Amino acid sequence: MEALDQQLHGYRNGHQLLSGTVRLPKADQDLVDRLSDVAGPLGPGEVFAPYLTCYPLPSESHYVIARTWQDLEAPRAGCVRTRSVLVPMSDWLALEDVAGIADIATRCGPEANAERRPPPPAFSIELPTVEGLQGVELVEAMFLEDRAPIVVFDGTQVDVIAMRLLAVLWPGIRKGFCVSTFCRSPRMIGRRSFDLVFAPKDARSRFAEWQGRRIDGRRQEGPRHHWAQVIVNCIFKSHRPSLRSLDALGEMSSDSVGNEAALRVSLLWNELQEKLNTSPNAALGLLDIANTRTIRHVDAIRQLEPALALAAHKATSTMSPSDAWQFLSALTQKIGNLRLTLSVAKSIRSAAIELAAAHPLPTLDWLPSFAGDKQKELLTSAAGEGLSRVLDETVQAAILRLSGSDFLDLLFSSATLAEKGLSRFPDFSIALARALRGADSRARDEAHRRLLRLLVDEQHVEPARILIATLNNRELISQTEYLFHANQLAAAGIRTVIVNRAYAVNAAWDLRSAVVSLGTCEGVDAMVEALITPSVADLDWLLDVAGVDDRLRSKIVLNLVRSASPIQLSEMLASSRRLSNVIRLIDTDHCEEVDVLLKIATQAPMQLRELLGLVLKILPKIPRASAIEMANRTLDATLPVTLDPEHSNAVELLLSTADADLNGSRAFRIGLERKVSTSAASRNLVAFSKSPSGARARLMQAIEDMARALVGRGILDLSARAIEAAASLLWESRMVNHNGYVRASAVLLPFLLNAKKKPASPLIAVAFPPVYFELQRENTPDFFNLVFMFLDWDKCKTARRQLVEAFLDSNWKPTDIALAAARAGDPVRILARIARAQNGDSILSAIARDLDQIPEAWREAVQAAILEINRKD
Repeated sequence: MEALDQQLHGYRNGHQLLSGTVRLPKADQDLVDRLSDVAGPLGPGEVFAPYLTCYPLPSESHYVIARTWQDLEAPRAGCVRTRSVLVPMSDWLALEDVAGIADIATRCGPEANAERRPPPPAFSIELPTVEGLQGVELVEAMFLEDRAPIVVFDGTQVDVIAMRLLAVLWPGIRKGFCVSTFCRSPRMIGRRSFDLVFAPKDARSRFAEWQGRRIDGRRQEGPRHHWAQVIVNCIFKSHRPSLRSLDALGEMSSDSVGNEAALRVSLLWNELQEKLNTSPNAALGLLDIANTRTIRHVDAIRQLEPALALAAHKATSTMSPSDAWQFLSALTQKIGNLRLTLSVAKSIRSAAIELAAAHPLPTLDWLPSFAGDKQKELLTSAAGEGLSRVLDETVQAAILRLSGSDFLDLLFSSATLAEKGLSRFPDFSIALARALRGADSRARDEAHRRLLRLLVDEQHVEPARILIATLNNRELISQTEYLFHANQLAAAGIRTVIVNRAYAVNAAWDLRSAVVSLGTCEGVDAMVEALITPSVADLDWLLDVAGVDDRLRSKIVLNLVRSASPIQLSEMLASSRRLSNVIRLIDTDHCEEVDVLLKIATQAPMQLRELLGLVLKILPKIPRASAIEMANRTLDATLPVTLDPEHSNAVELLLSTADADLNGSRAFRIGLERKVSTSAASRNLVAFSKSPSGARARLMQAIEDMARALVGRGILDLSARAIEAAASLLWESRMVNHNGYVRASAVLLPFLLNAKKKPASPLIAVAFPPVYFELQRENTPDFFNLVFMFLDWDKCKTARRQLVEAFLDSNWKPTDIALAAARAGDPVRILARIARAQNGDSILSAIARDLDQIPEAWREAVQAAILEINRKD
């Protein structure tokens, strides 16, 4: 140890530093300045003997031992001089001769300037012993009871007591110990009271609010603690004070915290060692001590292991179940994190297993009290193994009464119990799910590691749902493969849980590919089906993957189409390849599958050729209402276009299906509008005329729409067959819609009379008669006044003239004009006008020759008219 620094404080216009050999940081110096002053206010004329003040600096760089003298020469009362010796903290912690440092301050006295002094030789100062019973109560307060600040009133040999105590304190306590051998009021460092102060008897009132221990220094009483006298002898009666002989475990010398319990533990260790051979509980006491000590005592603990093993078996065989579990619980708890030898650990576990198997219900009563990882690992595992041997309905019911955390710990610790319980008792799964819902992430991770592999059946769905909800892509695939090998993925509920998790983590594609590779079985098929959604990518995978047979492919396609929204179905079947493959996989012989085809036909985008092929295939097999709706929808797409030969009769078939539910007006508008080609419009009219009675009736009700549609085309560009079909429809409409027939004729006739180079005559034969009849009425509707340009008051005459003039300038069939005249009821005058034309005779001759082309109902009228005309000539 190098020379020690000093500081001298005294009065100079106030209490202050008079001299010093070291410059301290401000906080350290402020403390020395304060504690070097008198310790509490003095009474008038009061005199005190020099006293010691010992304390560490705030920076912990030094420990201070100071001697304070009363300065009776100072100009004012209550002044003191204090010499402080500063010992470097590292030296102070290793110092054995504390009294020698105090002696430096004492010998230098209150007057001499501070100077650095070398420490005296070790043990050059011999401390006197403390007489009588003085110090017993102080020792008990310091070492055998809870730590608290101590004040000793009216004590004797106080400097000796303080030096002897400082000498025996181990580093952890000595480092921060503060003592003053004289003070008239409590002393503080910061907010902490001094550990030990000595005060005169008359200063008691100033310690009225003292929070620590009060001791009467004059009281002579025997010890209250059976260890007190041993400590007193080591500190106050020995030649050199020391507690080393009591430090059986070496705890005090290595105690860096400063805990008086280290001494008490050493004393207890010595006592228990003496009882080890007679009391098994002494082994627990020693283990308790060892388990709270530092790692360097492992060798001492190892010596206890045989006694621990014997004690465990003795307890389980001789004690009541409750006491035995209490003993084992205490034993394993005190073992703590110490790694026992394998034989000892097996011996303790074996005893616990036998105890649990023999007394299952008391075991479950004790289970919640097991605490600490080591205890749970050993005892809970043993309890689980023992319970698994006697697991029945009664034991199961008791297990299920455990709290969620205890139930989980039990299953985690015993794989045998977990497997038996979860496989045999459905209520185990219910309890497990309930426990997992309330568990933290650590417990769920443990359950995933230990229990998930046991959750394979339908009864395990709920706990499986909770654990599977944490799996990632790779773990999902691994778990699915495990379930396949366990039971062929037989549990539908668990399959659903896995599928839902796969969608949640975007693992459906990878999982689906992995499942297909497992082989073919009902569980695999169901999972593959669940992993396919109504999407283009999934449908492409299904159609192309090699591991799926057409039976399953067809089933999944059906479900996909059924579940798809219109938008999804439209996207999936936008490709002709996908559409044809999907239709190929659907069996039209099954009504349910035909309904799927109907949905495709209704919602999927497709070329007309594809649509017609599908619709015509399913119309005979779907319900009547659906067939009608489908036929009408398909007609809308079919009527405006030219069809290939394969579907030449498609319109007729669709009309036949729609029949009485046909929208005639719509059919005419769509099928005959201007942009529809001549061939398509002609085909449509022919089909309309051939449609069944119900459809024809609906067409005739809308006959005016036919007329407007034909006129709207601008030219009569239809085939002769189509015009004849239109004429047939118009003529028949008079029976079901006479007013419509008349108005339609009025719309058509001006248009037809201008179609001189077209085969319009069949229609003229139908349209002219109702118009002619209307012109004969006295009050002809204004509408009919627009049919002809009337220059004569005889409107019929104008009609006859314009009809004949148009005919003579056309290539119409004469028989059709003759038929128009007959139907109009005026064949003589109309045909006579023709006869007067330049080649009228030849025309009448042709009509006479072709009378058989005129319907029989009007043939005779035409023939009679020709004969009359000829006679007049």
